[in-house]
Amino acid sequence: MPVSRYSEVTRRAFLGGLSLAAIAGVVGCSAAASASPSATSATASATSSASASATASASAGTSKSLPSAAKATVAWTFSSSGGGMGGRNPYMAVWLEDASGNFVKTLALYHKANGDNWLNELSAWYSASGGTDTTTSGTVPAGSFTANWDGTTASGDRATQGTYTVCIESAVEHGSESLIRQQVTFGASSAMTALTDSGQLSAASVAYTV
Repeated sequence: MPVSRYSEVTRRAFLGGLSLAAIAGVVGCSAAASASPSATSATASATSSASASATASASAGTSKSLPSAAKATVAWTFSSSGGGMGGRNPYMAVWLEDASGNFVKTLALYHKANGDNWLNELSAWYSASGGTDTTTSGTVPAGSFTANWDGTTASGDRATQGTYTVCIESAVEHGSESLIRQQVTFGASSAMTALTDSGQLSAASVAYTV
């Protein structure tokens, strides 16, 4: 039977429609595939930023100041060994450093009241503090001593809770040097810490109260 002109036109239109639909489907899938990595990247970036922000906030929140009543007393004994020039009195310094080794504050400094010519013989303290401080007393003979800390830094700010290094140094002019360096924790609870003897320095301790 001969095919009518109408049937032929209809058949061509139908096939043409299928071809256009197939092309549109391929283009759509390609566009979706191209967009997907960008969306994934944006999501990952947002997640990473949020995570970093949360971590930074958490880190900032851990720096708590010491309780308002917190204080510490450092005690030690210096025993003369007979060294140095004519048994001269020792230079001594007591100071604090933070967990990173940064200078916090001088608690006591014993040296000649009429000059600082030999102050740099307290080499560890001199290096840490820069050699300048207003917490000074004249030299004293061998004996037992204490130095008090009010919980503040050299600038007068309240110190933060954490790990500190307590340092006690002695030096006899043209004689021996001794140094105690030991970590202690100043936090929300009171604590007593015994420090290890070193040279002419002994019976050292830190009493921390809140």
